[in-house]
Amino acid sequence: MIGDKPGNRAIIPIILAGLALRLYAAATAAAIELDGIGYATMADDFAKGHFSRAMESVFPPVYPLFVALFHLAISDVETAGRIVSLAFGVLLIYLTFIFARGFFRDEKKALWAALLVAFHPYLVRYSGAVLSEACAAFLFSATIFSFYVGWQEERRGLIGISGLCLALTYLTRPEYLVFYAPFIVCLLARRRFLDSLLFFLPFLFLGSLYMGCLWWQTGVLTISRKAMARPFVPLRVVAGNLPIVAYEFFIAVYPLFFCLAVLGYAAVKKPYKRLVLLLAACHIASLSFVGHATQRYSVEFAPACLILAAQGIYAAGGYLGRRFPGRAWMQYAMIVLILGAGVYQSYTPFRYERMLHKRAGLFLLGYDPGSVVASRLPLVAFYEKGSPVDLLSAMSGEKTEARFKKVVSEKKVRYLVFDEKVDRELPFLKDYLSRSTPVYAARSRGTFVRVYRM
Repeated sequence: MIGDKPGNRAIIPIILAGLALRLYAAATAAAIELDGIGYATMADDFAKGHFSRAMESVFPPVYPLFVALFHLAISDVETAGRIVSLAFGVLLIYLTFIFARGFFRDEKKALWAALLVAFHPYLVRYSGAVLSEACAAFLFSATIFSFYVGWQEERRGLIGISGLCLALTYLTRPEYLVFYAPFIVCLLARRRFLDSLLFFLPFLFLGSLYMGCLWWQTGVLTISRKAMARPFVPLRVVAGNLPIVAYEFFIAVYPLFFCLAVLGYAAVKKPYKRLVLLLAACHIASLSFVGHATQRYSVEFAPACLILAAQGIYAAGGYLGRRFPGRAWMQYAMIVLILGAGVYQSYTPFRYERMLHKRAGLFLLGYDPGSVVASRLPLVAFYEKGSPVDLLSAMSGEKTEARFKKVVSEKKVRYLVFDEKVDRELPFLKDYLSRSTPVYAARSRGTFVRVYRM
């Protein structure tokens, strides 16, 4: 089936369209994402051979390791990170097509599934960002797709590949560790004990290495540093979190595509839809223990749900054909609506204040690199390769000029980044800084940034 020429040719324009959307998302980013700073710093340490320091980061290692590999050939670590996300985003389109073609035994439905992945707004958005979502979405989709085929066709090799992909997903997003439970339950229900062990074996090796490294560094046995930094919420809060997490899951799949998935649910093979339902229930229940869960935590589920949505397109098209015979334009209008909505929602409003912070950081990189920079965002320090001081957090206890001077002295701050939000939070600074001339100043679309030397 993989060698079927017409299908392979037909997927090319879909991949190119998905690539174009993702390139646009990457090219129009105002600056590196805030979490992206942590990933980029970790990748830079890996590339320089500072493995112990890299593993001290709150983030897990797989995505930064991929970025580090590209960073060896690409000097700018931000660009390397965007290329890694872009590559995983495009590979996900083809992976979905390959699985859907075997699943449906219908190339047209497989192309629809790939098209939905190519135009899914959040998959597009995160495939242009220095974030782990695109990497995790690919690895988790590979886990589900390879597991399903291995589970249904009793192909032990695919079960092992699925276990490896889930181990790598855990090392990309630690909250996905919980999925070992539902997958192994599916295997044990069919008395496939050896397959269960094979599925869990990659985690016993890779997961144990990672957890052992954390234990050696922190003295605490934990699944990730992120879990240490943001502990789970109490049981009494979980029930209240359930509807919130379910809503964020709905948004992450994307409302229009979610509705198509509901339409297609009845016509999809029972084992697959039951597997997806089981995994989704496990996902929502487990994330309810995390107080800060948002749509970013669920976007990795979108490709598995879009298999159902591809079937839903046929269900919706069939209904329109029966309800309005002879009006084929209505089905074409539905297609335009689906693709247009994906393109529209994938657009992220340009963050002009972050662009100005980036420009200020690049200015300092040539003017006085490696300095201690106090600001409300760590962007300036990142681009000038210096050390950031979170100004607002440092001033949270006492917002006075005396406190500000103490912070500057204790932190050895060399530069202060002043913008409209700092002005609102620390109103005394305007008079304090009026006696100084900024070394850098820029304004755009109602926002400004000034950099003062302390």
